[in-house]
Amino acid sequence: MMILGVVRMAQPVHGYDVRRELLSWHADKWANVQPGSVYHALKKLAEEGALREVGSEQVGGRPARTRYEMTPKGDEQFRDLLSAALWEQREVEDPFLAGFSLMTELPRDEVAAALRHRATRLRADNEGAAAAIASGWAVPENKPTHVRWMLELGVARNEGEIAWCERVAERIEAGEPYLSDELQERWKRGFGHSATD
Repeated sequence: MMILGVVRMAQPVHGYDVRRELLSWHADKWANVQPGSVYHALKKLAEEGALREVGSEQVGGRPARTRYEMTPKGDEQFRDLLSAALWEQREVEDPFLAGFSLMTELPRDEVAAALRHRATRLRADNEGAAAAIASGWAVPENKPTHVRWMLELGVARNEGEIAWCERVAERIEAGEPYLSDELQERWKRGFGHSATD
């Protein structure tokens, strides 16, 4: 979707410019767009009929740069993908959740320290976003307004997770049990087995 979107906004456009624009958006960090795959994706989209080649240019000794533009099929595909992205809610894969699900296998002080460290890193991210907004990097005169709104969304999400990390770290440090007595007994006997098994 991101590659189609950039082509749609800047068409006709070279793959180099698509890649450069996506990197300037840091889309590799939040949209699962790998900069090295842009040229391959453009060729594939052209083969599928979503894009069409509209010529190429060669500057100096550099390889020729192919320019692309949208086709009606590409416009339809882009609109479908964009609509789905805006309307759907999906869980984001986070390796932290896998680690947290097995936290009972580590000492409490280590788990609490990891949560506090996560909160510290999230605070640093928020400070960076606040600096970007305050410095003018993310204000409407320099970037589209929705770029600032995206930064604000990241800050809001981080604030929620910071509060959660601190709250759970305090509960761990206070010695709150991870398992009920009944669940501890079941785990001792083996996963999923009840007294009647």
